[in-house]
Amino acid sequence: MWEFDRRLMAVALIVLVVAFGLGSFYGSYRERQSMADSIEVLETETLPQVQEEISEEPQIIVIYVTGEVEYPNVYSFPAGARVHEALEKAVPKPTADMRHLDLARVMFDEETILVPAVGEQPEPTVTMSLSPGVSSSGKVNINRASAAELEEHLSGIGPTLAKRIVEYRENNGPFRTIEDLCNVSGIGEKRFADIKDQIDVK
Repeated sequence: MWEFDRRLMAVALIVLVVAFGLGSFYGSYRERQSMADSIEVLETETLPQVQEEISEEPQIIVIYVTGEVEYPNVYSFPAGARVHEALEKAVPKPTADMRHLDLARVMFDEETILVPAVGEQPEPTVTMSLSPGVSSSGKVNINRASAAELEEHLSGIGPTLAKRIVEYRENNGPFRTIEDLCNVSGIGEKRFADIKDQIDVK
């Protein structure tokens, strides 16, 4: 009888040990699974955010400021930056004539801003970009052309649309492709098709 009880106790002890081991293994498995799920969720939530941040990096433009400034140099700005931001870095001298500078104008890549001295005749590059609005090939640069040039040289572009094009690039920065012109209200597919061979962005 005593021998039977000892065997029964041994079996019960083995069952308890096995049950405890299985419980510990299951708990450890659940913990690892939960951790893996958390990592997967974190990666799923973080990766699109990182990709979105990368895709939203601003386009950089490079500007040369010279003339009556303390620090003539080449400066980099996000696309859409305005003339006054370049002059804040270059610091006009007391002898600089600021009357002919359009401080609110949106700057364009590779342009030169020449700050004249008082009494000097201002050059066109002070208020205009380095390249003309209309190139020697006859194409209109929609990033540089004035409203008058847009109206004069582009088929079907009247004063209202020309003004909208200028306002769009002032508010949103330069056009990156000619197709971006379709973002301007009033420029539909047909009108764009009529002028796409007449325009450029560089």
